[in-house]
Amino acid sequence: MWKVKMVSLLLVSAVALTACGTAEKSSSEVLLYEPSVESGKMEEEKEEYETTLVRKETYKETYYDTADLEYTDTEEVYIQEEDAVLDAVKVKKYDKVKKGDVLAIYHVETSETKLEKERLMVQQARANYESGLSNLINQLAREEKALKQISTAAERKIKQLEIKKMKKEIDSYKKGEKEIKEQEKRYNKLVKMQGKTQLIAKRSGTVTETAKSLVGEDISASDKVVELRSNDEWILKVKDPDGLLRYNMDVSVRLGKSMKDYAHEVKGKVVTSSDITGVEETDEEGNNIVYIEISEADKKKYDYEKNNIYVYAVSFAVKNALLVDAKAVYQEAVEHTNKLFVYVMENGNLRKRFIVSNYHNEEEYLVEQGVSEGQELAIIDDMFLGRGN
Repeated sequence: MWKVKMVSLLLVSAVALTACGTAEKSSSEVLLYEPSVESGKMEEEKEEYETTLVRKETYKETYYDTADLEYTDTEEVYIQEEDAVLDAVKVKKYDKVKKGDVLAIYHVETSETKLEKERLMVQQARANYESGLSNLINQLAREEKALKQISTAAERKIKQLEIKKMKKEIDSYKKGEKEIKEQEKRYNKLVKMQGKTQLIAKRSGTVTETAKSLVGEDISASDKVVELRSNDEWILKVKDPDGLLRYNMDVSVRLGKSMKDYAHEVKGKVVTSSDITGVEETDEEGNNIVYIEISEADKKKYDYEKNNIYVYAVSFAVKNALLVDAKAVYQEAVEHTNKLFVYVMENGNLRKRFIVSNYHNEEEYLVEQGVSEGQELAIIDDMFLGRGN
């Protein structure tokens, strides 16, 4: 870009298209002149402004973002207790753990009122059970004693059947003690968890994530404390909120300090997306989730766990396109439609010219009609154009 002194800003009225072009210009190079909103000269202003050239290059819409390793066989460990407080996480990322190892320490903060209520409920349940069982056993004893007093065979047979039925009732009643024992076990566990309690690994694996940031905080049943993986199989996971990544698209996977400052680069491919599943996978923020696969050989070549991972892809490209810096493009409403325009520098004056553009990004516009390669455009301050209000 060049910075020059603005001469008189002269918005020249439209001229005939045939007068502007030459016989050598193709139809795609027709210049779309438009008259200014106000005819005649504007009041002369002395302002500095920058200029930029219309250039012919390849227009690209690119995707780039960080990527995470998504292991194919993982287990998430939670604290399934109410009122739990996480006291410490005893493992860190990439630690190897075995079944039975301590993953974290926590305690449960239960009020004395709640504990007393639980104790009374357990106590009452046990008392009711024991009382009911005692009554059944006493009744059985009475019937067995009565059997000994019966002399006739027929009456003895009937009484024996009654006793047999009572014994079955007692056996069935005793099965209810299992629920009482479970209730007592839960209460004893609740009492024990008022002190330090260990969260134990139920299987071996490698730690991929921990909740160290939640130490000292209340933990709900939905708060993941530790995540473990049992194998080394993984795929790359990225966010794609704008839908730029398509199934089977080739991408670049870079390892290094940043997207541009990287030490290694390998090829990747988009292997899953809503294009093949019909269902969009999203994260908690509503961003689309897409997965990237790389070859087994490239997976073994570098240490992906200890490097920053970036994914870069060209989603859309047009070769030999006319490009204009986004800062040189303005818009206004014309008959209920927003139209784009630029200021072309011609013979020391600026001419307002409408353009046609179907694609643009934050940095540049791809122009279909309205300008030609090499033309000089002005980048004018918004305040000077009256758009700063």
